[in-house]
Amino acid sequence: MLYWLPRLCLFLLGAAVVGLGVLQLTSEDIANTLIVVILGLGLFSLTLHVFPPERY
Repeated sequence: MLYWLPRLCLFLLGAAVVGLGVLQLTSEDIANTLIVVILGLGLFSLTLHVFPPERY
């Protein structure tokens, strides 16, 4: 569960920024940002899968 906490917080922060309209972004900017966030979380998950913290 601890590994999901940073992902959840990042998702909630992104949703709050977009939902509250803190930044004046176009839909293309939001889509690009979400793609980068999803790719980053995917790489983080892959890194944890390849190098589990319990082993190293």
